[in-house]
Amino acid sequence: MRPTPADRAEASAQTPRIRACPRCGADTLTARTPDRVAAVDVRADPRPIDPACAPPGRLLWCLVEGDHIPARIRWRDRWHATACTHPVLIDHHCQPQPVQETLL
Repeated sequence: MRPTPADRAEASAQTPRIRACPRCGADTLTARTPDRVAAVDVRADPRPIDPACAPPGRLLWCLVEGDHIPARIRWRDRWHATACTHPVLIDHHCQPQPVQETLL
């Protein structure tokens, strides 16, 4: 069966891409998680981190890729985290902008 345009659009949305954050302009990695029940649009910092050093309250994601599967961003739940060997990404938070010193 040939893929439909909707199938191609979904696969394209799941492919991680480097894009500028619309708010702060920083490079981010964006993609939709491939979960069918609760797909989430993810905007993560592109550099992998050490999960032990992650600040509390931030979401962690795995960048899963292999020889026979395309790269995907997946939710890093507690079951996956115990045996995870994938690069770990953290959700993007914009850096504070400098405060305007002189008010007009």
